[in-house]
Amino acid sequence: MNRFQEPDARAIIADLALPAGSAGLDVGCGVGLFALWLAEAVGPKGRVVGIEPSAERVEAARALVGRTLPSGRLEFREGDATRLDFPDATFDWIWCGDVLHHVQETGKALAEFARVVRPDGRIVVKESQLLHGVFLPGYPALERRLRQAEMEWSRHEGGEFSFEERRQRTPASLRAAGLRVESFRTYLLQRQAPLPEATRDYIQRVAFERNWGPRLRDRLTAEDWERRSALCDVASREFVLDDPDYYCLYPISVVVATVP
Repeated sequence: MNRFQEPDARAIIADLALPAGSAGLDVGCGVGLFALWLAEAVGPKGRVVGIEPSAERVEAARALVGRTLPSGRLEFREGDATRLDFPDATFDWIWCGDVLHHVQETGKALAEFARVVRPDGRIVVKESQLLHGVFLPGYPALERRLRQAEMEWSRHEGGEFSFEERRQRTPASLRAAGLRVESFRTYLLQRQAPLPEATRDYIQRVAFERNWGPRLRDRLTAEDWERRSALCDVASREFVLDDPDYYCLYPISVVVATVP
């Protein structure tokens, strides 16, 4: 996802105008690319710490970008969003990108975010697809049914609410945690054929093979699964990513809150 979003992600980070020399925490940093771009944005006197819940993921981030910047500017360590291992008021800001909807104890996590950010510091929550994106242009009915099946499937991890429902509750969750919502902006990422390699890889592997893959088969009719396979399987003669008129639209929402 990171490389797929990179040009737009860098623009989003630039719009935040993070103070030069500031210290930030990336909660759920994944492979570390956003943490790297954030560290670049705050300059040589700034510092960014990225956390992930497993040692394996931390090592993956260190291997990919851990040596990109001089020592002290970018660090990766294990951490739990609901139990942050940092003193109060350690950071000037927190970035949490496409992660908060995975945390069932949302209020507990946000309370921890508020604790480790200095007063008037910022908590930035990025969530993709509060609005539905478009990955199957020309097939809106099928795409709606695929998304409905995906939403129902996600309840096994999301708990009471699906991932989509949790994403859309982000501003309310921030307010419920006693934070001041200062801004809420949605960006629209657009890609069209010929697709950049990172875009093609993301759509094929994440959207088609994972999100709309075999885990949804029992939630679709035989007809919908057959049509999905014709359009989304790389070996199919109708594979949509080979269409010279293909495009995708992908919304990214960013909510910025401050700590009273």
